[in-house]
Amino acid sequence: MTIKVAAFPFDVRPAQVETNLQQVLNAVGDCGKAGVKLLVLPEKWTTSFLAEYSAEIRAESEDALLKVHQAAVAVDLIVVGSAPGGDGDKPANAAHVIGAAGNLRPYAKRMLFSPTGEGRQVERGMSQPVIVETAIGRIMPIICYDLRFPEICREALYQQADILVCCAQWPTPRAHAFELLSCARAVENQLFTISCNRSGEAALDGKRPMHFPESALVADPLGKIHARCDDGSLLITEIDIESAEKVRTQVPISRDLRKAGLWPNQD
Repeated sequence: MTIKVAAFPFDVRPAQVETNLQQVLNAVGDCGKAGVKLLVLPEKWTTSFLAEYSAEIRAESEDALLKVHQAAVAVDLIVVGSAPGGDGDKPANAAHVIGAAGNLRPYAKRMLFSPTGEGRQVERGMSQPVIVETAIGRIMPIICYDLRFPEICREALYQQADILVCCAQWPTPRAHAFELLSCARAVENQLFTISCNRSGEAALDGKRPMHFPESALVADPLGKIHARCDDGSLLITEIDIESAEKVRTQVPISRDLRKAGLWPNQD
């Protein structure tokens, strides 16, 4: 099955929910016209990173998510990103899968980025990522820093995901690592990885401005870059989901992990 997918690494403005929302609604409209079935957005695309999240900003964020969900349903589009979520004193950094696949919050970011004090801003999720069954395949969302940890990303293989999605705010000085790890996660788990970064400049810790590389990429199950953009534009490309199954047949790592007694919960 060949499907069109997209990623939109736009300039996420801190606390400017309405501005960010309009950017995303425009992208949803463009995806609808192009027949795209999956759109990936940056990490915390509604608000970016804030020192604290007031009740008002959290309500604005939830309203933005609902509007995008409704717009995506109208054009048969799945939208994956992350935003403040939950009802604790501090929000979680919560992945969402909205639109044609439902209105779901399947995962909260587990690996919080300690160099910018992310744990002071949000609550840590304590569960592993899970797949979401959709009409286009099994999608597993992870968030930014998670990408560095095979202990998190290996769930994509164990749960037989077709697409690993990484929503990120990954600064320019470490852009090479973002690309390298996206390709590594694709080849080691034998699936497509769609990684969406962001554009512009922002202070993730509230102090030091960071520049972002305007990038998004799609890596194939062999770990090759299938498509990319480096200018903050809407990346649209086609992927063949069934090609991943061919790779799994040629190099049967799941079978061989089981033979070696390394598959989790194996009797």
